[in-house]
Amino acid sequence: MRFVWTLVFAATMLSGAACGDDRPRNVREWTAEDHLQPTQPDPARQGQSTGTPNEGAPEATPDQIREAAAGLFRATCGGCHGAGGAGDGAEAPVPNMPDFTSGAWQAAASDADIARAIRMGQGLMPAYGSQLNERGIAALVAHIRRLGPEGGAPEGGAPEGGAPEGGAPEGEAPVEAEGE
Repeated sequence: MRFVWTLVFAATMLSGAACGDDRPRNVREWTAEDHLQPTQPDPARQGQSTGTPNEGAPEATPDQIREAAAGLFRATCGGCHGAGGAGDGAEAPVPNMPDFTSGAWQAAASDADIARAIRMGQGLMPAYGSQLNERGIAALVAHIRRLGPEGGAPEGGAPEGGAPEGGAPEGEAPVEAEGE
């Protein structure tokens, strides 16, 4: 009798697994407004597309965008880069992760370089361009800049194309990190 119940249970489980819902889901790009409390129900989250994903939701304030970008960084980047951006994440694939808190690193990287790495990936870092829209990428770039010693981009920042090989902007001596 036990064998019969085992067969009935196994057949029930297999038939339930075969009836799974494999239809594509209605997926949209992340925006900072996704983390706001809407003033009315968001039809995009109820399967009723209005053409504007956040219609009816208030525009995000700069503080809300900063908070959302910090949360996105912790969730998406913090495992490897560390929650504070010091390159000390527990899941870092290599021991020498970039230290976003370093003034030397901040001075050597342009916003365009950072955005390109987020969008297209770099080395062992995966690309996030298909998961984040340009506003999300820009919010992450601004967050990474806030991790620096000045809490923002170094005055003048790196040139738009980034620093040349060797790490320092053209015509300037390379900046050495403390302890090197």
